[in-house]
Amino acid sequence: MTTPESQEATARERIIKHMNNDHHDSVRRYIEHHFSASSYSVSDAKMTDISLDHLMLSYSGHKVTLPLSPPMSSLREARERLVQMDKDAIAALGRHPVTLKEYISPYGAYLANFTICLCTYIAFRRQGNFHPGSLLYDNLLVHLPPAFVAFIAKIQPILFPTMCAIHAIECALMARKLERHSVLLFSNVWLAWMLSCFVEGITSFKRIDRYVRKQEKEAAKKH
Repeated sequence: MTTPESQEATARERIIKHMNNDHHDSVRRYIEHHFSASSYSVSDAKMTDISLDHLMLSYSGHKVTLPLSPPMSSLREARERLVQMDKDAIAALGRHPVTLKEYISPYGAYLANFTICLCTYIAFRRQGNFHPGSLLYDNLLVHLPPAFVAFIAKIQPILFPTMCAIHAIECALMARKLERHSVLLFSNVWLAWMLSCFVEGITSFKRIDRYVRKQEKEAAKKH
């Protein structure tokens, strides 16, 4: 026989499972906002319990209690309350409502730029690539005008470090962008975007912006 107590226990378990599996980013933000935890320290954040007047959360070996004010009158209010709490956390942390949960590989024009940048890194990483005896020179550059080969050999000491420096600055900006979209520091998604940014530069930002616009449009259709 189903009792009110068992129904509440089932509802509580369902909410906890849903939040940990589908809204882990929200759980992390609750802790970051209310307990001033760093984004890295909440990588293992979990909701461990929920009642009408508080949430029980854990992260990095810590167990914390987050009061709900005012208390809920029923667990049926949980969805609306948890959504609003996340909106409050997003605003307080200066985050974007869209969480970036995946790495999007280059495609189309993005792939072309990625390939050009990667080839430039490989070709210009050392001066010897532009002289006879190297694979690049003997298989490609030998067929090009000598004046052009001499020119690119001359600019190699300037172009390679300049390119690295520019893309390093873009990586610093990318790190801030990933944090704004609640990407977990040093996660696989974070590392993939950072490495991609170092290779291709600005087009990695454009792919994220395109993804965010798509998510915003899909969210707008649901309301």
